[in-house]
Amino acid sequence: MTYGIGMMVWSPVSRSMTARNMLLIGLAGTGLGMMLQVFVQTYTQLVLLRLLIGFFDAGIFIGNMKLIFGWFPQSRRGSVVGIILAAYSLAITLDFALGIPLTIATGWRTFFAVLAVGTLIVAAINALVVRNSPREIGIVDFTWGNETPQKHLPLGEIFRSKWIAVGGFGIVACTFAIAGTATWVVPAFIAVQHMPPEAGAVIGTVMGLSQVLFLVIGGYMSDRLGKPFMIKLTAGLAFLTALMFLWSVVTPMPFGVLVLFAALSGVALLGGGAIFALLSEKYSDALAPAAIGYAEVFGILSAFVAPWMMGAIVNASSGAFTGAFVAFAVVELIIVGLLLILAREDVRQGAVVGSPAE
Repeated sequence: MTYGIGMMVWSPVSRSMTARNMLLIGLAGTGLGMMLQVFVQTYTQLVLLRLLIGFFDAGIFIGNMKLIFGWFPQSRRGSVVGIILAAYSLAITLDFALGIPLTIATGWRTFFAVLAVGTLIVAAINALVVRNSPREIGIVDFTWGNETPQKHLPLGEIFRSKWIAVGGFGIVACTFAIAGTATWVVPAFIAVQHMPPEAGAVIGTVMGLSQVLFLVIGGYMSDRLGKPFMIKLTAGLAFLTALMFLWSVVTPMPFGVLVLFAALSGVALLGGGAIFALLSEKYSDALAPAAIGYAEVFGILSAFVAPWMMGAIVNASSGAFTGAFVAFAVVELIIVGLLLILAREDVRQGAVVGSPAE
């Protein structure tokens, strides 16, 4: 919840604050919040700190995007953003693969302490070495061609363009698929395919590594095949992912096939890097970080809706999973239709919102 609120707060702030300062505040706030978690005495204290951490984590994400726009040209932003998003997925995968064994062996306070120390070290590195653009290392008047001299552009310009909706629905296609599968695929395999519960760790880890792989591959593809095409392709693949897992809850399958499905599930994120790179193309660098923050709210909402909706259907059907995965597929199909309508280039495709070039 506070990650979403943070996006709404950090987005307008990004117009005037540098990427370095956003990252420094976000990392320091997150690291200190994690360190305080080590000493909590009640569940309420832990929840309040998690809410605080979510707010600062949003600043890290937008700061990362703004830093990329300062250091990389449009022709490489898809691949770089894909790598950044893959790092997020890798971190979540390592939380399961390494964090859970560490917690079982030493306790959850130790796990939080390790995360806190690592985050604060990154904050210190950021303070020492990060520069916002090549201009800060002596390359005077350097530009990638997407900047604007206006410092306080009206945020309303973001919502007058259809590309905020394209980015938002593109994120929904990805996060709806990932949130739905991450929550319900393992329980479905256990209930329907009679998979041993302990094998759930294998499925979860494979799904996480699949996301990392396809995010990196998709980032490079988006720089070569075009961002709108990759976003539409990814929505189509997310729909096929839903059909794939629907098949898995109606047909008996060997464990090897279930692992294969987990390994393919990351295709639902293939165009993740393309989404944010597209927004950096369609908006000037002064507005693009804010546009990304507002588009991310779409994804945050879908990350709530997907598990809840599927869980409600499972509960209403007395534990059957078929209806839940049918609903998953229907939502993804609707998003495919919306993106096919919205993500079409027009005669003004070269215009940049908030730029003198417009």
